[in-house]
Amino acid sequence: MKHASLRIAGFLIFLVFCIPPPLFSQENTASPEPEFPSVLELSLTEAIHLALRQNRTIESAYLSRILERFRLGQDMTQFSPNLDISPQASTRTTGTATNYASDGPDTMRSRTDSAGLSLVSTVSQKIPTGGEIIFAWENGFESRYNKTDGSSGETQSGLSQWSVGFRQPLLKDGGLDHNTAPLRRAAMQEENNIRSLRDTLISTISGVIQDYRTLLSLYQDMEVQEDALSKAREQLEVTRTMIETGRRAPNEILQSEANLARQELAFEEAKAQMDDAHLALLQRLEISGDTTLVPTEKIIYKSIEPVFEDLMALALERDNSYLSALTSLEMAKMGLSDAENQRLWNLDLEGGYKDGWNHRKNDPSYRQEDWWLGLSLKIPLPLYGDQKYNREMPLLSARINLRKANMQLLTARESLENNVRNAVRQVASSLRRVELASKTRQFSEENFLVSELQFKLGRISNADFIREQDKLRDDRLAEIRAIMTYQNSLTRLDALLATTLDTWNIAFVTERTDLEAEYLGNKTWMLHR
Repeated sequence: MKHASLRIAGFLIFLVFCIPPPLFSQENTASPEPEFPSVLELSLTEAIHLALRQNRTIESAYLSRILERFRLGQDMTQFSPNLDISPQASTRTTGTATNYASDGPDTMRSRTDSAGLSLVSTVSQKIPTGGEIIFAWENGFESRYNKTDGSSGETQSGLSQWSVGFRQPLLKDGGLDHNTAPLRRAAMQEENNIRSLRDTLISTISGVIQDYRTLLSLYQDMEVQEDALSKAREQLEVTRTMIETGRRAPNEILQSEANLARQELAFEEAKAQMDDAHLALLQRLEISGDTTLVPTEKIIYKSIEPVFEDLMALALERDNSYLSALTSLEMAKMGLSDAENQRLWNLDLEGGYKDGWNHRKNDPSYRQEDWWLGLSLKIPLPLYGDQKYNREMPLLSARINLRKANMQLLTARESLENNVRNAVRQVASSLRRVELASKTRQFSEENFLVSELQFKLGRISNADFIREQDKLRDDRLAEIRAIMTYQNSLTRLDALLATTLDTWNIAFVTERTDLEAEYLGNKTWMLHR
């Protein structure tokens, strides 16, 4: 069926390249839908770019990336200086009453009013060996007013001092490898997150491709069914004419009418399937249902014969499941190392220096210097009870997790190898079916031309000619479906190898700066770059 369509030549180009990406709003999280013409002709490339521009699943993935990169920025500051400033102000009134049993007054009352201000600034710096250096600067002032029965007095004191101290674990919690492990974990997790985002894009693109091809295939099916319906009507008229001239038996009109009814039914069924596919693509592209999409792609194919060994090597470099299993194995090794480290004795080297002035009203001020250096040793000896179990559990769990990670890696590799091998087999098999379906369709067209001539000459029966019509229709449909099956097998192979973005020349962007600016404003520096 030839659908009337409106070709909007520059519309998609303007939409894809000129309109800025939609942003979320805190007041209204739903982006306004762009307006589309009632009939929109769409190539496969345009459909892919349209999905990338306004797909909610993709936008949600990029929103998750903001949190992931924020956490990564936090993890990567492990060895950055930490500044803590703590101002404090206080005021307090205290009253006491003392009762005497004999001698002196029965009761003595006193009251103390105190007020103080202090400011403590601390800078701490962790170092990759597990040690920590702390610098502190403290300034304080306190005023105290005492009033006792018959007397009163006021005292004021101030403190200004600075100190620097350090602590270096020598056994437990010490060592470069142990203390830099969290950074390596964060980096590996970031790689997993980036691959997950890539796979989200690939999944979305693959879904658009398959839905588009389904609609395209059903559009072609409609044309084949319409052509078959036209041939059935023509055959009915020819049969009617031949009956009137006495060249056919009157009962043969029933066969032609039944054939026409079957073709009309097949046409309506194809139309219903096309409507379902059209709605599925609209939903995939997140376009309102009042837009009619007309696929403009040509049903053609190019012979590709993939080599298993080459594709397997590529899959090992890019497959997220396998690489995640490999990452889990490395994390399990680090977990075992951490568990072994936590079983060591606590032996710490500690030292520091403090210098400060104490200022007192009515009393002499003085300066005080302190320094210290020493070793601290703590030996855990849990022999029974919960402490014994708590000491043994982390090491046992780490060993089991390492064994499981090794098995999961082997399983992931075997599964990947089977999937690649099966995908290569499907591509080769579907290509062979395309070639056979193409030959079969060519023979059917030649046979139909001969049968049509013989039917008009009265040399074959009405039923035989109807069978040739049905065979030609079925062989045309079989060729279309074989080509689509072959193309979809290549798309699945692309997704398996994580090469979809490369195939369609789509640049992979790991973050959306517009969303980051919206949710973080001028704090985007807190994200890891």
